[in-house]
Amino acid sequence: MKKEEWLRGEIAKWRSDGAVDAPTAEALLARYPAKESRFSWGAVFAGSFGALLVGLGLIAIFAANWDFMGRGARAAVSVAPLVACGAAAVLGKAKGWRSPAFWEPIGILWFVATVAATCLVAQTYNMGGAVPDLVMFVAVLTLPVVWVTGSTAAMCAWPFVAIVYMLEKMDIGAVVGESLLMLAASVPAYVAFVRRRPPRAAFLLGQLATGLVYSAGTALIVVCGAHCSIETGVMVFWGCSAIVLAVGVVRGLPVWPKVALAVASLAAMPTVSPHGSDAGGYGMFLLYMMSLVLASATAVYGIERRKLSYTNIGASLLLYLILAKFFMSDVEFTVKGIVMIVSGAALAALNVVLVRARKEAGK
Repeated sequence: MKKEEWLRGEIAKWRSDGAVDAPTAEALLARYPAKESRFSWGAVFAGSFGALLVGLGLIAIFAANWDFMGRGARAAVSVAPLVACGAAAVLGKAKGWRSPAFWEPIGILWFVATVAATCLVAQTYNMGGAVPDLVMFVAVLTLPVVWVTGSTAAMCAWPFVAIVYMLEKMDIGAVVGESLLMLAASVPAYVAFVRRRPPRAAFLLGQLATGLVYSAGTALIVVCGAHCSIETGVMVFWGCSAIVLAVGVVRGLPVWPKVALAVASLAAMPTVSPHGSDAGGYGMFLLYMMSLVLASATAVYGIERRKLSYTNIGASLLLYLILAKFFMSDVEFTVKGIVMIVSGAALAALNVVLVRARKEAGK
């Protein structure tokens, strides 16, 4: 319930209880007018999911009847949904429509239609060229869709094109720079998304997707494109996560700090291995010690601030780092099982204590 709705309900109770007279109640109600919702976010979700199903259904129908069509018919059928989405977008702009209930489904359907039409036309006319070139072409065609529609889903999906491009062209050294430039091209759309500040559900979804792609995605491009060693890969993931964490904290962005710490924690998991790329494994041991510091610092921060997410990220990583080393030892399996049970119980108890502490603090 919104604040205005709650206040209007309370004022009505005061009036019925005689706490305020009618003129006073009317004056108070005038200060907090009822705001009519222009759209339902349930409708936005349903429309978006429906648009995705429509796009995939059209592709399935075309695929089933593809062999019975000539080249011209195939090209026309492939481009028709793309043209329809473009026409709908032009109409929406001309009419001044701003409702996400219209633009979110259009953005999803337009994005899917662009990818499908490009691939189908290329296949129909046997166009030459490598797959990475096709991916780059799709990226160029779909970026305007992100800007025109302002679709959260399209904005979240577009940066993954850079990762696909890298995976298709990872044997070439120059791919790292090209993929990072493609990823950088998505930043202006993300900045516009933050400034537009959509409703909470869409905003948090966008933060989650972009936090993942700018931390884990950027690191994946560098690690796979440059064929980094395990030790270097861990440091690259930590570095990218640190940048996302810093930006999230400085700019006050929700979700990004948690995503960055989660990615850094996952990247720390290989450090339990006793062997590394170097002969003595000293580099891996140093990274293991740094992982312990990361886990401990995250858990302590979460406990001090009574933040369950940070506490669980740090405590889970700390337990993993310690238990993984313990399970590599020659201790009897029964003892290992008992230790695992105790560790799980301790983690659950920590969550219970923090939940009670938050309730007592009124948070």
